[in-house]
Amino acid sequence: MKMSAPSLASSTDSATRLCEGMEIIGEVKFTDAMRVETKISGKVFSDSGSLVVGEKGHVQAEIEAGFVEIFGTVEGSVTAKHTVQIRAGARVTGDIRAPELNIEHGAFFEGKCHVTA
Repeated sequence: MKMSAPSLASSTDSATRLCEGMEIIGEVKFTDAMRVETKISGKVFSDSGSLVVGEKGHVQAEIEAGFVEIFGTVEGSVTAKHTVQIRAGARVTGDIRAPELNIEHGAFFEGKCHVTA
């Protein structure tokens, strides 16, 4: 039986949360952890933080972070220093660059992936 990679979602309980009902256009920078349950257009950046795009999250942006976990929708490039996880039910359209990439059964991914050392 294949096990799924552990989720970052529970570790972001004390993280910055961008909740439903907001729309952000521009550049978002964060340091530790951020959970997105709203719409962001532009750029999302962190040197080494963890980004979770929740089920209600819709990110149309260039994403750079340490760890990225996607349950919702991402349109744009995703670059992670460590891991990108695309969970079942998520939709990702764009290129991904990371040392580790995990795509669960039932997730949608369209783009190029560059798994780096």
